[in-house]
Amino acid sequence: MEDHFASDLITLLRNQLGRGDSEDTSLVLTYPALSNMMKNMGYGEINADSFAKIYDDNPDLQKIVKSYNDEKIVLSTKVPAPGADGMTNGKAKGPSVDAMASQGAKKLSPDI
Repeated sequence: MEDHFASDLITLLRNQLGRGDSEDTSLVLTYPALSNMMKNMGYGEINADSFAKIYDDNPDLQKIVKSYNDEKIVLSTKVPAPGADGMTNGKAKGPSVDAMASQGAKKLSPDI
């Protein structure tokens, strides 16, 4: 069944990629949105961890996904998604949001 899931996921993402390219838009999918699409095909929820496992084992999926992180998947459309350059497979480049917030809080707090 996992092979069917991966195959159906690739088919769904290829269709989305084609739609994005035909409309000259970038395409970013959240995991809840992807889960809803997969639900229509008879599957359950997909999250970042389950997506990463399928991605790591599937070169066909790697060809159509530009990047992904814990929140979203960016497809390799002709039009790049805004901010997609800041993502790599599974990790965002640069400091995390928590690290940036912590640094900002230090700058705003008065010296005691």
